[in-house]
Amino acid sequence: MTIRQAEIDDAERLLNCIKTYVPQSAYIPKLEQEIKLTIEQEKEWINSFLTNDNSLLLVAEYNDEIIGNIDLTGSRRKIMEHTAVIGMGMLKEWKNTGLGTALLKFGIEWAKENTILELLWLQVYTDNELGLGLYRKMGFEENGIMRNFFKQDGEYFDNLTMTMNVK
Repeated sequence: MTIRQAEIDDAERLLNCIKTYVPQSAYIPKLEQEIKLTIEQEKEWINSFLTNDNSLLLVAEYNDEIIGNIDLTGSRRKIMEHTAVIGMGMLKEWKNTGLGTALLKFGIEWAKENTILELLWLQVYTDNELGLGLYRKMGFEENGIMRNFFKQDGEYFDNLTMTMNVK
């Protein structure tokens, strides 16, 4: 398995990966029908990470297939540009294999070397035990819960915000 920075040419394979793992996950707050990006729009999205100094998009590859990704999206607002929100996903067969740890480790190390970023943050369902375990293991701290933040099929889920200082 290889983890590397995403390139424009990854657009179609990355979009296919995302379209596969979103409906497989109970913990990504997006529905399959909400993924409407075209390959051209996916290229623009990838390019935004290549052109913004406080942002990073990594892909994980195995046998020429993209199996997961992580993005650190730095704020465009001047007073918050020292912060980046983390998003991550992977194909279900790669869950609980160490891929999430590897992706996060690469992202955190990059953030520590970045001259702009000081704070990483993420949001996680409070009942996502695998995710919570990973984030705690990597050093993220809990900052607050928003009750009933997600609603799917009439059921409510709480959202936990977690942060990590990288400076």
